[in-house]
Amino acid sequence: MQLTKHTDFAFRTLIYLASHDESLTTIQSIADTFELSKSHLMKVVNKLVNIGWVESVRGKKGGIRLAVAPHEIEIADIIIRMEKTLSPVNCETPKCTLSSNCSLKTYLWQAQREYLRHLKKYTLADVVNDSTMQILKFA
Repeated sequence: MQLTKHTDFAFRTLIYLASHDESLTTIQSIADTFELSKSHLMKVVNKLVNIGWVESVRGKKGGIRLAVAPHEIEIADIIIRMEKTLSPVNCETPKCTLSSNCSLKTYLWQAQREYLRHLKKYTLADVVNDSTMQILKFA
């Protein structure tokens, strides 16, 4: 499974915020650090705010920060909530003539369930380590 840029940007944003404790930061700071499109990142952050993982503070001294502790955000949940589809293969568009006699989709779904089950063991806190924090604090 290859993750979309939307999910990649969500991971980067969450890791960045987790490495900055509870201090406020801006979308522009994150965009500059990772050389990302600010407009695309704004869409990602908006979704993270709507999920409840990120808090947005308005005003001149506003910004964003994590709304929950990093250990409360499972890696698998980030993928599940940020990806548009988790379907490993599309047998419907165009309609595959083999679909009635093919088990490939079943095996791919089983593999994906195992993949997500494995990732459910890990949280954002597991991903953010001391060296990550040092790199991002000085970026």
